[in-house]
Amino acid sequence: MYTVTTPRIALHALGCKLNQAELQELTIGFESRGFQVVGPRDEADAYLINTCTVTAEADRKVRQWLRMVRRSHPRALVVACGCGVERARAQLEPLADLLVSNREKGTTVGLVASRLEARRVDPQVAEVPRHAGRARSFVKVQEGCATPCTYCIVPYVRNGEQSLPAEAVLSTVSGRIRDGYKEIILTGTKIGEYYDGRLNLAGLVQQVLLLPGLARLRLSSVQPQELSGELLSLWSDRRLCGHLHLSLQSGSRTVLERMQRQYDPAEYADALTRIRTAVPGVAITTDVIVGFPGESQSEFEESVSFCETAGFARIHIFPYSRRQGTPAAEMPGQVPPRTVRQRVACMEEIASRSRAAYEASWLGRSVQVLWEEETSPGSGVFAGTSGNYLRLLCQSDSPLQNTLEEVIPERVDSHGIWVRR
Repeated sequence: MYTVTTPRIALHALGCKLNQAELQELTIGFESRGFQVVGPRDEADAYLINTCTVTAEADRKVRQWLRMVRRSHPRALVVACGCGVERARAQLEPLADLLVSNREKGTTVGLVASRLEARRVDPQVAEVPRHAGRARSFVKVQEGCATPCTYCIVPYVRNGEQSLPAEAVLSTVSGRIRDGYKEIILTGTKIGEYYDGRLNLAGLVQQVLLLPGLARLRLSSVQPQELSGELLSLWSDRRLCGHLHLSLQSGSRTVLERMQRQYDPAEYADALTRIRTAVPGVAITTDVIVGFPGESQSEFEESVSFCETAGFARIHIFPYSRRQGTPAAEMPGQVPPRTVRQRVACMEEIASRSRAAYEASWLGRSVQVLWEEETSPGSGVFAGTSGNYLRLLCQSDSPLQNTLEEVIPERVDSHGIWVRR
């Protein structure tokens, strides 16, 4: 354990960008209370994980991390919060000293401070630097979903749609800009449904773009039916990153119907055309679920064909994970695991080719990169993210963290995309 003047807390998050945004909020809260926030594998007085329960694999990773902390740091306070606590509290109780639900998350800092105070660690004394070396900041604008898909557990653990008041969002973004963050990512469960009683998502983005000092703005994930002309017109501002994550889930009309998604493949394809017309060169990333209940070979081939022609910059592939309490868990025709694995492998090949084609299309063309970190201490190799979501690398004798510059991608190797500065 550490001295009473320097309480340390290690923070970790699994899952969606909303979880990452909440982890950053917790970081700021702990630092303002006097904690030193460290990495999830560093020595600390307390360890906290913001859990994910969207798949069985996510549940397994939560339990694995908690057990690892228990073994490695038996005297530390172990805390789990978030969606996994909402869904599987009984499974996590033996693994953590403190469980915090989504409804209680706003009290996390105080609860942890109280527990450490009881252990004679005073979290109000330390003077620690804030936000050192950070370049990109997630800001939560909304959470919850009122139109659940048949496979998704999220609406049951983040129930009800709630949009933060625009004034609160703008205040948070302004604070992150003052703290030196160069890129702001607006995130939530379903940000396309943002409405605070006065502004929709397009209106909120317009207001954020008016904030002084904003260098770059990115939206996390939207759905095809949420892409209004008003929203797409905002990409005329170059500070709005040329990247959209547009979840597909399946390229088969009948599978989408069973999922209760609110679009069909034709409507999704139309959205792709509208985005690319409004934002030339845009990176469109997506999610695809393989092995949804009842997915026939022909339905899978429809999904394959759609993904082959869509030109995605990245495809995140998820084998269907049966979540008890969702309608899909009780559907007939659960696909055998071996078939699911074969289909995942097939889709991964398509994803690899699609990503390579998009990256190759940018070789020799100028892009703006935000350099974020040195890949390993003393290596002189820095990694960053372009506005259109390319992961870029360069060699530099001087520090580049948290700087924006125009570069030209030159070559791709097994490590990534290397640039000329």
